[in-house]
Amino acid sequence: MTPQDSTTEETAQPSGDMPDQRPAAMPSAYGLGRRLRIMGAVLAGGLAVVLALLLWLGVLVPAKQEAAGYSAADAAYAAVAIEHNAQAVQLAALAPGRSTDDAVLATAVEVGEASAGRIRELADWLEARDIPVPAAGTEALALAEGGLETELSDGGSGPRAGTNAHSHEGGSHGMLTDAQVDGIASLSGSEFDIALLAALVEHHYGGLQPADQEIEAGEDAEAKALAQSEADAIRIEVEDVREVLAAIGGPGSNDGSDS
Repeated sequence: MTPQDSTTEETAQPSGDMPDQRPAAMPSAYGLGRRLRIMGAVLAGGLAVVLALLLWLGVLVPAKQEAAGYSAADAAYAAVAIEHNAQAVQLAALAPGRSTDDAVLATAVEVGEASAGRIRELADWLEARDIPVPAAGTEALALAEGGLETELSDGGSGPRAGTNAHSHEGGSHGMLTDAQVDGIASLSGSEFDIALLAALVEHHYGGLQPADQEIEAGEDAEAKALAQSEADAIRIEVEDVREVLAAIGGPGSNDGSDS
């Protein structure tokens, strides 16, 4: 056998079915590089979104406010005042079906309609600046447009001017708690009349706080004017409600003193 023949025999592939024992192919440098580039692009995209959000919150929003002439405090006042007036509409809507006193019913309608009017003005101010209007305000307007002189089917718990208007701890600028509203709604006749009007007095007095703060520290002239108008209206409405409350034997009926 020649050396050439021996080499040929030694390197020849064995016959028969033998399992493929070749090692698995390792990822190519191209494939690994491609994956790394994709991961880098994803991370870079996420970082860009975060940076854009921070830029929007920290630079663009204040810049937009400055250009439009309003501050975060102005926007906060409008939102708080809408929530406050929404609950006033809600309280007013309790009267039909629970009260039989014409003066109480008329007062409830007046308070509810005035509060709805303030919500419309404040909502217009927010919308003109592309600021979302609180859902409570929108739903309170729908409640008022349904007619505050008509008894509503409310299951005994009172009509709701939206979840936001009736989901709070209460106590802040005269806002009533869920339990307080439910307690008023459970009454009827003279007990209801006294409880409703007394609650409206406390509620309205509470609304003076954010209005007076805006008048003193606000930047937007229109927002400050809305706050001044609201404060003036609240003071008049409180006196009207107190007169009716005294006339039906509520707090202050004997000597006209403050409740």
